[in-house]
Amino acid sequence: MADNALDLRSLRVELERQGARWRSVDTTTAMLREPDRRVLLGVPLPESEEVDHILAQAEALDPLVAEGRGPGDGIGAAFDARNASGSSYVTPVKNQGSCGSCVAFGATATLETTAAFQRGQPQLKLDLSEQQLFFVHGPASGASCSNGWWPEHAFTACRDKGVTFEDYMPYQAGGGGTLNADWPNRLAKITGFQTLTGNVAAMKQHLMTHGALSACFIVYQDFFSYGGGVYKHVSGAQAGGHCVSLIGFDDTQGCWIGKNSWGTGWGEQGFFRIAYGQAGIETWRVHGADYVNLRMWVDALLRGLWSNESPDNAWAYLDRLGWARLAHGAPGANLSMLTELTSARLRNQPVRAFHDNGQVTETYVF
Repeated sequence: MADNALDLRSLRVELERQGARWRSVDTTTAMLREPDRRVLLGVPLPESEEVDHILAQAEALDPLVAEGRGPGDGIGAAFDARNASGSSYVTPVKNQGSCGSCVAFGATATLETTAAFQRGQPQLKLDLSEQQLFFVHGPASGASCSNGWWPEHAFTACRDKGVTFEDYMPYQAGGGGTLNADWPNRLAKITGFQTLTGNVAAMKQHLMTHGALSACFIVYQDFFSYGGGVYKHVSGAQAGGHCVSLIGFDDTQGCWIGKNSWGTGWGEQGFFRIAYGQAGIETWRVHGADYVNLRMWVDALLRGLWSNESPDNAWAYLDRLGWARLAHGAPGANLSMLTELTSARLRNQPVRAFHDNGQVTETYVF
């Protein structure tokens, strides 16, 4: 691996010669020395024999996927969580800085989109704490800026411990910071996760039903200068492993749509497209979250109330969250909340509610 910056002029000549569908641009990322570029990654590469096997498996999938037959049959031809039935369920692009914390960013970005998409609430806009996930939960399974991390460990932490919101522990690339002691009451926690590695049909199906998934791939030196289009490796050695959130696919273009964590000045305002079968994107550590439970206070307007003849069965529709059950298992509280919220709904008053995994357990009416 070379320590010098890429020769972008030579790369552009090669892109044109090969008729590549992507363009190289002058970016600060591309001009970094190799050790500094590698810090932007964060998934340790396996031995070279395993890397070769991962790449060979991905390349074998390429013609099947690109031509819309085989593994992808029977699934829609395209999906993009940024424009799903006219709504975007994708949160803003972030920047991991000079730390190999991409796994935490790929996992939290996946949870943020999944939580909104599952609820049909594009305005949910969660902002989860990569700092807690990487620097608090991560060290127990080896996470560090220099060594990176594994996505299966990140998803396990999101399942077993959960991850709080950004305002309770803001991101600092070098670590540090103080975790708000109230974090268990401001939390996203998944019920489980699926390993989708090598199963293109399952990846596409998961995207269409959950909105996002996490994927790792081999980064080559030319990827650092990616400025748009459908990426395919053209030039440069392997720099390391990287984790991102995939938010869509397009069979016509033959590509996956990804959300990176290198800021909006890289790629397509922080997003990218990568050709099917490239860099092990389908065949190395692909994971999707199941349901994302939320535990938090929310200030919202009520958009609806619902109940029926069954006891202890009243529901409220809250802005950005959707339907939540009122104090299930506490009939007296259930009735009191329903009465309070009915009054608030009639007066169009905002309410403050504690939302606990699909249930409202406490309310304030202003």
